[in-house]
Amino acid sequence: MDERGVGYIADMLVFALLISFASLLLTGASPIDPKIESTRYAASFAQSTLLALQHSTADEFGGFEYQLSAFGFELNVPVIGESTKRDLRYKTLAQLLVEDALLNLHVEAGGIELEMLRPNQSMESRLRGFLKEVLDKLIGGRFGYRLTVKTSPMELDFSRVYFETEIKNFDDMAQQKLCSETIISTLPISQEELARLIQGVLGISTSELEPDIAVEITLELWSP
Repeated sequence: MDERGVGYIADMLVFALLISFASLLLTGASPIDPKIESTRYAASFAQSTLLALQHSTADEFGGFEYQLSAFGFELNVPVIGESTKRDLRYKTLAQLLVEDALLNLHVEAGGIELEMLRPNQSMESRLRGFLKEVLDKLIGGRFGYRLTVKTSPMELDFSRVYFETEIKNFDDMAQQKLCSETIISTLPISQEELARLIQGVLGISTSELEPDIAVEITLELWSP
């Protein structure tokens, strides 16, 4: 990550934490429960981190790219390798999460996940690794964390279409959850385009498709 990117993100985090600190001072001279103060600090830090995900590009953290794949294998063949590479360094981290949800929808039938041909399947695993490095840098050792990205399940005829993934760095048996903050976005595609995508690629009916498919990005912070 270049110096400008580090400075920008650091400024956002420091500004948000200063606001949080000022609000604590305004609560008065009465003693504050350390647990409440810790929870408030964690909530403010989580909000600042989500703000950083919305405004920071992948390029500020070294860039993000992946290869299109077929049947679970990346098409990393010298002759066609460059044409199947997707360089997404210009997108924000939140945009990457939403695009991953769009391109890697999961399908269940009768409670069993169906194996579908997903050319962008490698994006899901590579993005998890990339964002874990990013979150480790942003959060450091201050807190444990869990970032969850999911869509509301779409019940279509006898199938269920959804997306859910998580990135975490904490021990839920030894740590306590301090806060949970969520931002909501929508898939960057019209209802008609999404219907064609699901019906054409997944081969299932879309007669009951919701007008807007929400993507929830939730960050939990846990005690260090």
